[in-house]
Formats: sequence, C-alpha cells, structure tokens
Amino acid sequence: MWAHRAALLSLVAAKPSALELRPVPTSYNALVAGATGSSFGEVAKVVNVETPELAADEVLVQVCYAGVNGGCETFRARGDHMFAGNKEAADFALGAEGVGLVAAVGADVRDVAVGDSVCFVNAAFAEYSTSKASMLWRIPEATPEYVGLRISALTACAMLEETGKIKAGDTVLVTAAAGGAGHYAVQIAKQNGATVVGTCSSEQKARILKALGCDFVVNYKERECAEAFAEICPEGFDVVLEGVGGKMLQASLGALGPKGKLLQIGYISEYPHNPEAAAETAAHGLDTSNLFWKKETIARGDQTIIGNAWPDFSAIVGCKDRVLSLFHDGELRSLVDERPFEGLDAVPAAIDHMLSGTTVGKVVVKI
Repeated sequence: MWAHRAALLSLVAAKPSALELRPVPTSYNALVAGATGSSFGEVAKVVNVETPELAADEVLVQVCYAGVNGGCETFRARGDHMFAGNKEAADFALGAEGVGLVAAVGADVRDVAVGDSVCFVNAAFAEYSTSKASMLWRIPEATPEYVGLRISALTACAMLEETGKIKAGDTVLVTAAAGGAGHYAVQIAKQNGATVVGTCSSEQKARILKALGCDFVVNYKERECAEAFAEICPEGFDVVLEGVGGKMLQASLGALGPKGKLLQIGYISEYPHNPEAAAETAAHGLDTSNLFWKKETIARGDQTIIGNAWPDFSAIVGCKDRVLSLFHDGELRSLVDERPFEGLDAVPAAIDHMLSGTTVGKVVVKI
C-alpha cells in the first residue's frame, strides 16, 4: 500500500534539541494516584520520588511534554477494566505517552544516547520516566507535535490500514474527527484515496476538518447524523472509525454498508465523567465496554464490528515508519490543542478539558 521512504533516515538522524538537558537528580516530582477513586482529579497528587537505577536495557527520559488520554486516565484512576490491579496499589504512576530527552542509559543500550530526543510511553506525568530502549522512537526534536504521533496517530494508522484495510475508492466515516486520533485518521484515510466524512461539534472544527481534507463534515449540533449520513452515503460506509459510542455509535451502525467494517476506537460519551452516560449507552444494543476491553468482534451478516480495533503487534511494526515518514514529508499535520497546560499541577485540568468535547487535536501538557 505504501513504500518505505529513504527520507526516514534523515528523520532519525541525531539533531540537537533546543530544550536544555539537566543533570540527573537524585529525586524528581511525579504525579501519582494515592489510591483508586471516582475520577483522575480526585486521586492525583504530586510526590517526590527517588530516581531509579536503570536496568541494562532501560533509558531514563527527561520529560518535556506529555499527552492526555482522558478515557485511559479515567479508568486507570478508577482501577477499572485492564487497570483493575490498581485497586490494590498505592501511589501508582499516571500518564502514558510523551516526548523528552534521554538523560541516562543502561549498560547495554546502544541505539540511543544521552541528549537524544525521543517519543516514549510510560508514566509521562512526571519530570522523568523510564522506558525500555527498544520501545523508544528517536525523533529530531522534542516538540509537542510529536506527542500525538506516538499513540494517537499510530492508532489511527494501524486501525485504518491494518485492521480496516481501507483502499482507494472506499467511503470512510471518522467520528470525533477533530480530536486527538480523529484528525490523524482523516488525513490517513485521504492518503489511501478514500472519500472521508467526519463528524464534529462546531463550525470552527468543521473548517479545520475541511482544511485537513475531509470531503464532507457533519456538525452533529446542527443536524441529525443519521439523516446526514443517508444523504451523503446512501449505499453505506465501507469503514467507520468510531470513538464516541452512544447515539453516535447507533447512527454509525445504521449507516454501515452491507459489507462494512466498524472499527471501535473508544466510547467516550459513555465514560463515567458524562452525567448522561446511561442514556447514551441505552441508545444502542451493544455492550460497548465489553466490546472494547475484551476486544470482541461481532458479525452482523456481512458487516463486521471490531472492538478496540488494534491489530496484532506484528502487523503494526511498519505503522511507526509510516506515521513518521508522513509527518516528516509534510503529508501528515499534527495538531496540538490551543489551550496551554504547564506543570504537573495542571494535568487534572487538562484531563477535564480533553473530556469536555471542545478540543481540537491532541491535548498536551508542558512538563
């Protein structure tokens, strides 16, 4: 479907960062949860922790920017689903993806060096974080635009290209299309020659989606989605990337083509933060929670509903190079939400902002 670009070699070449690499301290501040609770804001607290000794294959990263995943952090803080073990834990780490500078390396690490800029995944709501060296993405510079590439863009690419097998001529629906993963999905679908329909909640978002290449935009605050979908694509969508759940999921299912695939990326309208979550869940006949966390696949005739539509790990190895190449070549824009957040104390507000439904692009916290 796509060829590996030689330009990727220049992408991973060492480039000095404008950010300052500090001497490794004996301790640093981190955001942790004292115990599980009802929400992220309820349990999060800043503590000082000792700098760990590195295993031979580990790297210590000085965190510059951290990404915000409202649903993931909500369930982590509550100890729900895959985070159930947190119910028995105390002072457990918070955060996922981020970018930063390599501050120290283990004895066997050869692929990265102190001072390199990297993307990482692990406890990013902290001044420092550790990672297996093999899991790092080496990048030219630790900027906020790279934060969203590590999980959000990779997710969009892997789900659409590997699970969804989108192709030229397909009609693809992306819900929450201006969000962290959605805005990448719109662009990746266009890269594959698809006609792309995106949903959003404001005229500002609609303009942004048009600029990203969306062929049709449905503002669900102004128009019923089911009606709009039937008008835009009367034969039904070939692929739907759906992360909203609730009434949007029901409308998407009704607009799925006879042999269409619905790829579940989340179900945010049904998350605990929403006071109308029960009504949203009642809008369809699926158990979205089990669908996502148990990665279920449901066949409805020739239609397929795929929960948490990540492919097997072996199938996404190339998606890293795909995402970085597109970004490096200027063919993939990485939008960072315009509301600034800085410091560990600002993270709970950033989580609430991400869950508000008003964001554009990836919500990022400067650490």
